[in-house]
Amino acid sequence: MLSMQATSIPVRRHSLTFCLVLLVLLAPAMGYGYQDTVTQAHNARFQFLLDAAVRDGLTGVVLRVEGPSVDFHGAAGVANLNTGEVLTTKHAMYMASLGKTFTATVALQLCEQGRLELEAPITRWLSADVTRSIPSSEKIKLRHLLSHTSGLIDYMNDQKAWRSDFVSDSRRQWQHGDTIAYIYDKPLLFEPGTGFHYSNSNYILVGMIIEQVTGQPHHVLIRKRILEPLGLEQTFNGHETVDNNRAHGYTQERGRMIDTFPWYSHYGLADSGMHSTPGDMALFIRPLFGGEIISDAMRTQMLTVSGLGRPPSEYGMGIYVQHNPWGAAQRWYSHDGIDPGYQADMMHLPDHDMTVVLAANASMGRANIVYEKLIKAVVDVVLDTIQENEVRR
Repeated sequence: MLSMQATSIPVRRHSLTFCLVLLVLLAPAMGYGYQDTVTQAHNARFQFLLDAAVRDGLTGVVLRVEGPSVDFHGAAGVANLNTGEVLTTKHAMYMASLGKTFTATVALQLCEQGRLELEAPITRWLSADVTRSIPSSEKIKLRHLLSHTSGLIDYMNDQKAWRSDFVSDSRRQWQHGDTIAYIYDKPLLFEPGTGFHYSNSNYILVGMIIEQVTGQPHHVLIRKRILEPLGLEQTFNGHETVDNNRAHGYTQERGRMIDTFPWYSHYGLADSGMHSTPGDMALFIRPLFGGEIISDAMRTQMLTVSGLGRPPSEYGMGIYVQHNPWGAAQRWYSHDGIDPGYQADMMHLPDHDMTVVLAANASMGRANIVYEKLIKAVVDVVLDTIQENEVRR
């Protein structure tokens, strides 16, 4: 639920380059075509990076990369430190803020159907019991919530009360109404539509609005409108009861390893709440921008950034729209997420039909440093692949 910015960390890549050259030279003798060899070489580089990240300290990590001349799906590490269960690509992980993209998608689908309206105030749908405790609620529009331009404080990161209550009762089944109460009567950071502040509170309210308008739980709508149509069999909301392979998440506090699975195994709120695999997340993000889930008009709305704040916001609605985040002139549609024990990133490069999803069951402290180094190295390989494809054209 925290936005993590990529850092430029140098990565030693000489051994990876040697492997690529060796595979290409040996391709004819091994009976592989050039295209197959290039794909295998890239896959070897990706797996090398995953294995190295685990050696450096990540509990486990899974990567899915899909695009021209690359089709990688691999894992490294363990899913459970107590049992030593090996982590695989089939293990579901808590995806933290990547869940916002699911919530935004459902909201935009409802806008397309005329059941919601981006320019309408939240007072149209939410009860007075809620809105009278939110300053300037009559000025806060659905668009403001989806784009983090409402001015609402973040119930999770801007105060300590919720975090203390969350940690004290790992079995609590949090509901949207329980959570939003933590921002009641708190002053706005700015007037709606005049600034940008990433706030999980925005998406809690979106979840409440969706449920009020449809009369159905948020997680039921995600299943009916996204998971089932796309065949995402390893994806679920924390409020659903499922029986599948699930990875435990780990974080260190004062030298002690903490298993955060009990906190997030049943967490299913609209600002996060989704549990999935990188493979399924790739199956979600690709059709999202391919016109299979939302209309062209609603996709345009999703990808329209406000540009508010300092620096100017690159957030659309449930997705970041970045043009040069990795030192390369590419368009990136992305979202990241991090909570204790878990972190994930999903990225789609529409100009090159390339999708990258990375997830780890470790976060905070050294795990973040290793993860950031890993994602930078993965992106370097992806950019190399794009450059190679352009040379061959």
